[in-house]
Amino acid sequence: MTGVVKTMGGPIQEPPKPVNKAEIKGQGSIPYAQLKEEKTPNTMMGKITRGTKRGMGAAERGGRYTSC
Repeated sequence: MTGVVKTMGGPIQEPPKPVNKAEIKGQGSIPYAQLKEEKTPNTMMGKITRGTKRGMGAAERGGRYTSC
């Protein structure tokens, strides 16, 4: 006896074709966003900001701050 594999059902169907919009039943369609190349900022040099605190934070923790 040879090895035979029995499967339930028929041959597979073709998968759906890709589309660039979403179809909503009874309401129409919405286009998907398009990919765009964008310029990114240069983060090699950090920017340091110094300033004077105001209010209770200044009273509790000192009057100046530095953020990178």
